[in-house]
Amino acid sequence: MNRILLNIILLVTLLWLSLPVVGGKSPDIALQSLSALPIDTLFKKGEAAIDSGNRDEAIQIFTLICSADDGNDDRRLFAKAHQRRGYMLYSGENFAEAMQDYLQARGIAERNGLRDMLPGIYTDIGNVFSSTNDLESGIMFYRKALATDAARENRDLLPILYNNMLYAYYLKAEGDSVKKYFTLFSDVNPTDLRSRYDLLMNRGLLDDIEGNQEKAVEMYHRAAGFARDSLNSPDCEAAANSNIARSYERRGLADSAMYYLQINERMAREKGYNNLLVESLRDMARIHDRMGHKTEALQCKSEYLSLSDSLFSRETMNLIKNSQALYEQNSDAYTIRALNDTNAQQRGWIMTLFAVLAVIALLSVLLWRQKRKLTNAYRDLYERNVTLLEAERKYAERIGTLESRITALTEKSGADTADLQSTRKPLIPKEQRELLLAKIGKVLESPAFYCDADCSIDRLASAIDSNARYVSEVINTEYGMNFRSFINKYRVKEAMRRLEDVEHYGHLTIKAVAESVGYKSQATFISVFSKETGLKPSLYQQLALRRRNNATNEPE
Repeated sequence: MNRILLNIILLVTLLWLSLPVVGGKSPDIALQSLSALPIDTLFKKGEAAIDSGNRDEAIQIFTLICSADDGNDDRRLFAKAHQRRGYMLYSGENFAEAMQDYLQARGIAERNGLRDMLPGIYTDIGNVFSSTNDLESGIMFYRKALATDAARENRDLLPILYNNMLYAYYLKAEGDSVKKYFTLFSDVNPTDLRSRYDLLMNRGLLDDIEGNQEKAVEMYHRAAGFARDSLNSPDCEAAANSNIARSYERRGLADSAMYYLQINERMAREKGYNNLLVESLRDMARIHDRMGHKTEALQCKSEYLSLSDSLFSRETMNLIKNSQALYEQNSDAYTIRALNDTNAQQRGWIMTLFAVLAVIALLSVLLWRQKRKLTNAYRDLYERNVTLLEAERKYAERIGTLESRITALTEKSGADTADLQSTRKPLIPKEQRELLLAKIGKVLESPAFYCDADCSIDRLASAIDSNARYVSEVINTEYGMNFRSFINKYRVKEAMRRLEDVEHYGHLTIKAVAESVGYKSQATFISVFSKETGLKPSLYQQLALRRRNNATNEPE
């Protein structure tokens, strides 16, 4: 754990070293002084940085605090540190990384029973969702916060939740819900300055959604003036201006709408409010387009699209730079704690594991032996097919002699032949049948004929100057099979020869081999080939390649 903390502190040191020296004090000296402070003192310094508006310093301090979390110290303090860091990232429009810190705070609070912190954390998570236009998820977390006893007892948090719910439902154009939460907000009767501003804005939103545009604009103007003169909050003033512009735009007063959007644009550029700038440029582009100002509309649209892309890229980079080490550290801390909690059970698990490993080892040996037997069986079957194929090639010249012997044997079995002929009399005489048989054999000496996908009994009959009926009779009588089975045997043997010929056909896929011997369907080819040889074509090809490699590697 000390090594992890040291690495994280080193990471923060590198980040500080990239900053310019201020007031003659080097960053590494400042970091060393911070690292030496107790965690609770560091937390107070972070709070002070937030109060003074020094966002970068606050983020650095709370990053240092969160990185020092070993999973055992004050859980409330670290949950608050994550929540504070998330708030600063959120205020800087870094929503992705802010969400991660809020989720870290939520995890600590939920696991350690810090129920009083959960409503605020749920609210923060809902704010991130709402800011990224996921209103349903935002409302869900606001409701989750409102459902807690701690929220109902917190008079400071309730108006915030009601205000957030009201605005979310306003964006969803659900007037009844807007009215409901306006009433709830008013009943709380908050008296702080921000709540007084919210009351003016919410009255305007309610008038707006009820169609009272003139009253709504009046309330928005009052809210903008209050934000500027009493609250001194440029972002609140900008929110009011945005609603004023939208109201004027809906009433067809494009010039008035543009005036307030331009105020927001200037404010956003001066204050660095990138989200406000994107929103203002987007609305200005829409209004320019309606007014027929194509060039201005294109300029605004191009800038806000470019700025949106840059915001996403910056958020991604910030997430990579600032959160990776933190999440890994927290993951390690929780893993170590979980391992310590289960240490007492490990002996039994280890014994069980050894037993399981022994069974697995035994099964592996049995499976290996079975696989070896199966491999040997496939190899023997392959060698048998190769031997038969080679024998057929060598003894092709003796077909005539064998046919003579078969004829002689047939004549000796007169009685049996007479019985057979009495049940099925050949259509053609024996001499003509033998002539057709010879012609068929001659034609089928060329693989090009039977490897043609359109090969048929009619084409074979035409090739030997006969008819399909006679050809079918000869094949059925002499080979005991129909024409399709007869051609399949020739095609399978040719496929075997091509799979054996690795040099010329080794680069072909099974589908290509199937097509090369006349099959339009790969599935049909595999079925026929497997039936004839007992092996699938892919396995036959592998064994052929292995046989060739073994022959090549053998010493001469």
